[in-house]
Amino acid sequence: MDAVKLDDFDFSLSWPKELFLWEANRIAKQNADASFTNMVTTLFAEAFADGDIAVSLEQADTSGWEFDPASERTSQVLTSLLEEPSRLHEFEPRKYWIERTSGSAAVSRQVPLSRAFVELINELRILNYFPKVLREQCVDDNESWELDPSHEISRAIHVTVDWPSDFEDGTLADDVLYSVIEYFHDQAQRPRTRSIHPYAGCGYHHNDHNKQSGGVVYRWRVNSLLERYAVELRLGSVGSEQGHLVRHSPLSLDSLADQLATATPGAKTEEGTIADAIRLYRARESTSNQRRAAVTQLAGILENYRPQYKDVQFASGDESDLFQIFNKFALRHNNKLQKNDYSDDYLDWIFWVTLSAIQLLNKVAPSAVD
Repeated sequence: MDAVKLDDFDFSLSWPKELFLWEANRIAKQNADASFTNMVTTLFAEAFADGDIAVSLEQADTSGWEFDPASERTSQVLTSLLEEPSRLHEFEPRKYWIERTSGSAAVSRQVPLSRAFVELINELRILNYFPKVLREQCVDDNESWELDPSHEISRAIHVTVDWPSDFEDGTLADDVLYSVIEYFHDQAQRPRTRSIHPYAGCGYHHNDHNKQSGGVVYRWRVNSLLERYAVELRLGSVGSEQGHLVRHSPLSLDSLADQLATATPGAKTEEGTIADAIRLYRARESTSNQRRAAVTQLAGILENYRPQYKDVQFASGDESDLFQIFNKFALRHNNKLQKNDYSDDYLDWIFWVTLSAIQLLNKVAPSAVD
């Protein structure tokens, strides 16, 4: 078999590079599967901007070489990309004039978020990401054209909605929209294979759905949409937060919280205490008092290791200054000497500083908080 000329292709991604490599590695482990070629070409068709890459693996190439049943050519391309990820061009959405010049102000001139969400769901529906609630339509299956998802959505969120009409004029309550965003996360499944149904131009049918992969892609797409609309919420990706909208840090510290929030909810360990505090603080519906309680919970962890923290401080007084915040800003105490007229933004700062202190203690004195 002739070597594949990777330089003939433009491996510009429409997915984030990390997401592509994550899914590609999972598929590569199934190279003995009869549907391996189909899985790779389906991935390439979705993840690369250039659809010709997938087509070239599905059909005969220009030299007349026919794709062999052992999937060697496909395996070679996938292996080469995994071994040389530098060939993959990073995902970077184009920003046109209004976004470059107006920034977040451009949000007010976009279609309503609820309508943009419907458009996103329709994009994923074409790829058959929701096989249970939004079934793939087929010219040979009359029932697939008659299904109404409104009943299933309404039953799940306990609010009556008409999909998609209620979402198209921008008057839908945020709580309903956010509930439906979470609902579709639980329905998302990425199809790993596809086959063409040529009759009456029906198009592709999709199979071999994978829930974990579908959830990852869905969270990326929805979180990108929320970021574009300057909504300070993101779909969580770890533990019990996965698929739930949580408060988003504009300081890009969410990955720190994710690292520390993996313990089982309610676990009677320090890891469990830290994780519970993070979940309480990031919960979309949390109040200021609940977020203060979460900070207090984290401060209690540091209190247990105050001597160790003194040993690792970078400058004299670091430890004392931090505990001054805990003890003087209406967190652990309630008296007339407390400073309690600060904003939620300042509370956010206290939370992230406290979480960072725990992470620092974990790194330089790993026996402290294990």
